[in-house]
Amino acid sequence: MDLKKISSGIFGGSIILLITINLFNALNYFFHFIMVRLLSAADYGVLAALMSITYIFNIFSESIQTIMARYTSRENSNGKIKNILRRSFKKSFKIASALIVFYLLISLFLKSFLNIDYSLLSLTGLAIFAVFLTPVGRGALQGKKRFKSFGFNMIFESVAKLALGIFFVYLGWRVYGAILAVIIASFIALLLSFFSLKDIFSSRETKTDSNKIYVYSIPVFVIMFSIISFYSLDVILAKAFFTGEVAGQYAIASVLSKIILFGTLPVSKAMFPLSSEQSKNGKAPKTLLNKSLLILGLGVTAALLIIGLFPGLMIRIFSGEYYSAASGILLNLSIAMSLMSFTNLILLYKLSVGRIRNYKLMIIFPVIELAMLSAFHSNLNQYSIVLIFVNMLFLFGSFFLLSRK
Repeated sequence: MDLKKISSGIFGGSIILLITINLFNALNYFFHFIMVRLLSAADYGVLAALMSITYIFNIFSESIQTIMARYTSRENSNGKIKNILRRSFKKSFKIASALIVFYLLISLFLKSFLNIDYSLLSLTGLAIFAVFLTPVGRGALQGKKRFKSFGFNMIFESVAKLALGIFFVYLGWRVYGAILAVIIASFIALLLSFFSLKDIFSSRETKTDSNKIYVYSIPVFVIMFSIISFYSLDVILAKAFFTGEVAGQYAIASVLSKIILFGTLPVSKAMFPLSSEQSKNGKAPKTLLNKSLLILGLGVTAALLIIGLFPGLMIRIFSGEYYSAASGILLNLSIAMSLMSFTNLILLYKLSVGRIRNYKLMIIFPVIELAMLSAFHSNLNQYSIVLIFVNMLFLFGSFFLLSRK
């Protein structure tokens, strides 16, 4: 594949995923848009903290999806892909079963730290099964560059979550209903992925060597743990450090700022299988990375301009009310998420081409974030400025640490 085709691939794939994934994100934000109106600020703060916990679960989801995308993009035999899928589903279910027991034990501590009912934390734990199983199918769709099926799978999930969430909350289940909707919608997406991969599942299975997959899974998990825990910790810690009302306002601004991160994910998701496929032949042209960075830069700049000019209006539109504290920190949080977007793209590129030396050092950055936010949280403004600083450190590390010999 020449550079012209690569360029066409990244732009074509990015456009498809830009539409479908951003529609997915728009529906997810509409979910929050509805929930913040149906729930009190304190209840929404609880929901935001629980959603951040599910984001941390997504460490496993994104790791599995990334691994599946890389290896299915390099495999032409449907029989071997079927073998990879079957074994991955089986192993994922076993690990999820063990992990949920561990989570339920940890929740005994979390209920006091976060001031959230144990039953609600336990219900959230059911999402572990979804985050281990759903990405197996989605990763195969991404790796085989079936971007339309991949995107529509996510859209159906968000539609189901929104519809069920509204229904359950109107029944009076409040935060319980919102979380239950998230879990059910994830399993619906899992079932849809089987349909999208029916040609692979109907093929004759051929055994393949999975040792390389397991070896590759270690750096993927470490890097995904670093990325997802990094952009999830702030909301969880805010729930612990601030009053329910203040934490709720922070959650509103944080969810809004993450539009930048989630809105630009299509660029990295389209780039990943393309750069992985090229690296199989010993080629990983930086032109592909540069084009991806350019597309990302344009999107981030446009978002920051809008948020910088109209922070109060954005808060009012999203929450239905004007919160001065949330408005005052929205731009800071948006800058932090812009830096996170570039970090995510660079780390995914390096994973796709196997440039992952010193990957264990990435764990340092969530630890730094935890320490810095724990030390400096006298007010929301200070908290948000520290978040910008630690995101700058993470971006610097993603550039230099993985590539150093």
